[in-house]
Amino acid sequence: MENVSRRSFLKGVGAMGVGMGMMPILSVLGVDAKVKAEGLESAVEGLKYFANLNSSDELLEAVLAESEVTSDLTMSDGTVIPAVYVRMRNRINRIGKGIGSIPSANSYEMIMELWSEEDAENYLKMPLHQAFTAANYAAEAGISEEAAATILEDQAHRNLIWRMIRGDQPYYALMPYINGFWEFGELDRALHGTMEDVAKFDSLGISGTDPNSNGYDTTFPLFRSYPISKDVVAEGELLPYEDWRAIIKRHKTIMVSPCQCRTMWQALGVPYPEEHPMNTCLSLGEMAEYFIENDIGKQITQDEAIAIVEDVISKGMVVEAICAKNPNIICCCHSDSCGNLMGFRGVDGKGACAKYYNAYTLEYDKDKCLKCGLCVSKYPMHSISQDEDGYVVLDDACVRCGQCVPVCPGKARILKAMPDYPELPEDYIDSNRFFAKDRMQRGQLVDFTDSTLDV
Repeated sequence: MENVSRRSFLKGVGAMGVGMGMMPILSVLGVDAKVKAEGLESAVEGLKYFANLNSSDELLEAVLAESEVTSDLTMSDGTVIPAVYVRMRNRINRIGKGIGSIPSANSYEMIMELWSEEDAENYLKMPLHQAFTAANYAAEAGISEEAAATILEDQAHRNLIWRMIRGDQPYYALMPYINGFWEFGELDRALHGTMEDVAKFDSLGISGTDPNSNGYDTTFPLFRSYPISKDVVAEGELLPYEDWRAIIKRHKTIMVSPCQCRTMWQALGVPYPEEHPMNTCLSLGEMAEYFIENDIGKQITQDEAIAIVEDVISKGMVVEAICAKNPNIICCCHSDSCGNLMGFRGVDGKGACAKYYNAYTLEYDKDKCLKCGLCVSKYPMHSISQDEDGYVVLDDACVRCGQCVPVCPGKARILKAMPDYPELPEDYIDSNRFFAKDRMQRGQLVDFTDSTLDV
């Protein structure tokens, strides 16, 4: 692909729809969302949906209640999608942020590329939203434990399901598309194949659209940002679960891998700032062990991991992790090179960040502002501008990372803890369960059961 500007590339892709290039990834991250003022208001009010998500068994039962699909799907061009893939896509859509309940013309491409029909049948017998052993799977599938172990290890080795070792016992869990089999599949192709392999993989379609969606709702996002240090918060210390250094120090096993977003740009020939490092994605604990077994990264020490994050902070980037108390993935991002933050920034340059994206608010003291504009050039979200009088104006894309705080000579900016910030999911599996329950509660998660698709 001929090099083009990243922004013009995104605009062109958005105009062509989700079938083009990496739009399957970006549509889940939110880049193609048409955010309107009323959508932002709805997102801010979205907290009401989270009040009982961690304790609602009825919602989880609804998430687990999959529809039966027995008929093949015939597309408008005559292409026939076997019923097993229709069921498979419905199943993947029930994990995490999903892939859009209503499929488009190319929404089965990636699934059919990664799973054979036999693979899909085996996958559909695996327990949903829980860690399970080969013995658990054998009981569900009606096969021997040895056969179950072979099937599970094969799909785990191909980055299709997650594997974790607990007390010498392998456990497995179904992964979402993002953060899950897309990232890990892309890494495998980048590290053991070619950039052409990556480009082909990233161009496969999978995403659709959700009903009852208000665009890019960021009440609780797939990834959330952390303050760069305790020095940028008014309290002088970080809230529990808000300290990225502490998260790293909780884990002895750590891997670093190439940034999946910047890998995608590289494969597709789309430029991004050269000063943004490539090897910045950290996996921790059980996730790092999975990366080791699947050879999709490099093992590093705690000190090396902290040094990587400190380096990207010095380059004006944002520290992010999956939305959980105990995340096992940490990303280092910027709105010029990260799909998730591009979603907040928006292809059209408008911000789309809701109140509860972060546990902090950014306080600005106009009386202390020197109107120097240093914060404008430093901020990774391009959220800060100056009005005609030189005072700072902040748009809705601010992710409250704190990068603008230390550069302010007048000390006019500081992060303050939000006292009513909701409780987070516990971990990776719980986070995926949490998001699925949220989408179910909003009427966004539905199974596609039609036998024809007119697209």
